[in-house]
Amino acid sequence: MTNKLILFLFLIPIYFFAQAPQNLDYKTVSGFINYKNKPLENVSIFVKNTIRFSVSDTKGSYKIKVKVGETLSFSYVGLEKIEVLIEDVTSILNIDLKIRNTITQIQSGKVIKLGETNIGEYKDISLITKIKGSELNENGLSITKAIQKKAPFLLIRYNDYGEEITYIKGKEMNGPVVWVIDNVSFDIPFDIFILEVKEVLIFNYDKKRPVITVNTNIDYKKVNDIDFANYYFNDSDYYNHDAISYKKVRINYPFLDKYKRLKPKEAFDLYKKTNAVDKNITNFYFTLFNTYKKKKDSKPFLLNILSDFESMSFDNPEDLKAIAYKYLEINEKQKALEIYKKLVKLRPKHHQSYRDLANAFLGSKKYRNVWLTYRYFFKKGFKIDDNDIGEIITSEIVSTYNLDSIDRTNLPKIKIENSYKNIARDVRIVFEWNTTEAEFIIEFVNPNLDVFEIENSLVQNQGLIEDQKKKGYTSKEIFINQLNYGNYLVNLTYLGNKQYKPTVFKITTYYNWGRPNQTKKTAIFDFIQKDKKFQLLKLNRRFLR
Repeated sequence: MTNKLILFLFLIPIYFFAQAPQNLDYKTVSGFINYKNKPLENVSIFVKNTIRFSVSDTKGSYKIKVKVGETLSFSYVGLEKIEVLIEDVTSILNIDLKIRNTITQIQSGKVIKLGETNIGEYKDISLITKIKGSELNENGLSITKAIQKKAPFLLIRYNDYGEEITYIKGKEMNGPVVWVIDNVSFDIPFDIFILEVKEVLIFNYDKKRPVITVNTNIDYKKVNDIDFANYYFNDSDYYNHDAISYKKVRINYPFLDKYKRLKPKEAFDLYKKTNAVDKNITNFYFTLFNTYKKKKDSKPFLLNILSDFESMSFDNPEDLKAIAYKYLEINEKQKALEIYKKLVKLRPKHHQSYRDLANAFLGSKKYRNVWLTYRYFFKKGFKIDDNDIGEIITSEIVSTYNLDSIDRTNLPKIKIENSYKNIARDVRIVFEWNTTEAEFIIEFVNPNLDVFEIENSLVQNQGLIEDQKKKGYTSKEIFINQLNYGNYLVNLTYLGNKQYKPTVFKITTYYNWGRPNQTKKTAIFDFIQKDKKFQLLKLNRRFLR
């Protein structure tokens, strides 16, 4: 097995260079452009840094020639401009334009990480941080911004009203900070002149909301134009139980009518007769798979469905990745592994390709093959970047090093000195999805109903999406260091993927991460319904037993 892996990795460059000339070819990208679910005419579509352009017609339809690596720009007066980097698989781009949001534009999006933070992974921060008022920039845009300049471990987010909500990076699950201004508690600080501040104290707690205390020289007898009641959260700032259980998702496909009441063997016989026609139906294979995956004696049928779809999608890495997820859903680890090998060949420049292959070996405790994969990754000049896939690779290399306690092969291991990755946690969650065009919002809810959201979208953070495409990754890890009593919820609102087929998510939850009793649970979710919030996970302390 090991010799085959070495030969496989050796052949990757040969395969890549044989495929390289295709990147110079023009391809046609087409789709529809909508605004508020209605076709939008006269949208300008430009290929950046070229003279090629197109304009949408009365049906919102467009078509344009592009090359892989070029960027398409969609613009319309008064609406948010969208720019999309063209990939090897790009052929359809259905664009939903939205009105310009000045609140969104305030958010810089300069940090190339989903949510602009490593959730649950905080650095060494003192229990108390003291800042003198004289140390603050008196020209700061707000008291929050001025304090953040001196305390970069603070994360500022904006609510729907443009108000600044403050968190400590890595402790987002604890909830936003409580502001105590001259011995009075607030959820949001009222406007304070920087010159009025005498001292700031930041209290960094382990299990509860952090506190920022601000002492000022304000003469409140002269203050009569502030309604202090406006600086507290109301019900809309907390979770209002508006997520639908994913188990209740129901989408009616007409082709399923003929499968009603059929047992797996009967359905298999019907499938073999009608597959030649039905295979062209959008999401045919996965819909049929999902319909029968929990039925008794359905395994042969499910394997045939996935095998047929795999044959059809032999050169489509997005579909293949989703098929690998489905194989894992029915515990076919070896078949998933074979697909991950194909993905390394199809996308040898994508960091995620190597991580997924190494992770498949790690799941089977084939540590030697994990090291071979990552050693090849580094040998080809790749490095661990300060982005989401870099965080995941670091976590899993550290984990492999700790798990591979007996070296039977004399193969040099890879040791990463990172104290933050070598800490045992109650929970680690890894989110993966099969296409870089997927846009969504993940909502985390703690037992106190405090909400923290991360949004993967072009409007929110175009730099992040471009980094995902250029480096080749679609994943995010988060940690919950200590589960408090009560339920933690993970909800997802799907915003679309500019295509007609669904986005498939793989979510792996590790309990007791880094401890001898570590366990994991993998769940697969298909999303095609947009703008609805679904509850995916409910976590609590009973899973730690």
